[in-house]
Amino acid sequence: MLRSITNLSVLLSLFVALAVAEEVGEDSVKGMIEKTVPLRTHSLAAPYVDSDLQNRWWDFGGDAIINTNKHVRLTQDKPSQQGWLWSRMPLSVPNWQIDVEFKVDGKAHNLYGDGFAIWISKDRAKQGPVFGSVDYFNGLGIFFDTYANTRHSYQWPRVSAMVGDGKTAYDHDRDNEAHELAGCSENFRRQGDVPTKARLTHVKGKVLQLKLQTKKINEWITCFETEVDLPESPYIGFSSATGDVSDNHDIISVNTFSTTLKPEFRDQAQAPLGVDTKLQGKSGKGRKVAKSSGGGAASWFLFILKIIGALAFVAFAVAAFRTYSAQKKSRRHW
Repeated sequence: MLRSITNLSVLLSLFVALAVAEEVGEDSVKGMIEKTVPLRTHSLAAPYVDSDLQNRWWDFGGDAIINTNKHVRLTQDKPSQQGWLWSRMPLSVPNWQIDVEFKVDGKAHNLYGDGFAIWISKDRAKQGPVFGSVDYFNGLGIFFDTYANTRHSYQWPRVSAMVGDGKTAYDHDRDNEAHELAGCSENFRRQGDVPTKARLTHVKGKVLQLKLQTKKINEWITCFETEVDLPESPYIGFSSATGDVSDNHDIISVNTFSTTLKPEFRDQAQAPLGVDTKLQGKSGKGRKVAKSSGGGAASWFLFILKIIGALAFVAFAVAAFRTYSAQKKSRRHW
């Protein structure tokens, strides 16, 4: 019986160790987020348009075309095209997450391009030379580049970020290497049946993170994490361009969320609506009030319940072992 209890203790210890290891190995940004709330005004899915071939929350233009069953195609696999898709309303929440499913493919196997861009910018719906959008932009551009204009020490395709100040031009000849804020080399083009996705998460004053799903479903890699200051109330946009080489550049879905941080990661400006951190622990007129002990009592109650559950489990295991031993002895006697 003592050996059985020892084995049980070892199993419980292993279970706890695995649980702790899983918690420690969690995504650093994910560990900051308490909950997410979908933003309908900044999300997009099939059929993309209403009966009047319009969308209440999004504008599209240039060479972009819509297949109501499949995608918004920013550019077709044809040379010299430019297309764009922009939210109509600015993104006013400080912390957010944007999940984008996209697809880049075409007939060519060796020479193709040029790629597409995700924008978090003050400049909306302006066609131009930077992946189909305006140059000298004010905000964040994330470039999914499939055509290298010069040689680099890293591989292509390339995903890179740039924060524009409204005065700095995108450097086409050197693939904007000098102005790259962060980036990674990842083949996001034509990945078979695996949906290619990007997840962009922003925690104001702390971090901007980009994760990619390119090889397996639910297998995300972190492309980059960096600190960045973004303009207030930017718009979400997507644009693409082709030159002498071309590809299909499709946006399949956009899901945007407002994120609430866990209390330990909030600053005063990011406290939940209706909560003034200066007045916590005071009445409406500023009189100090006693802190409620209900939360502590509830925690102790749950702790005691867990202990009782663990003891009950051990008792059940011991009883089962004794029953098994008794049955074994009776069989030997027979």
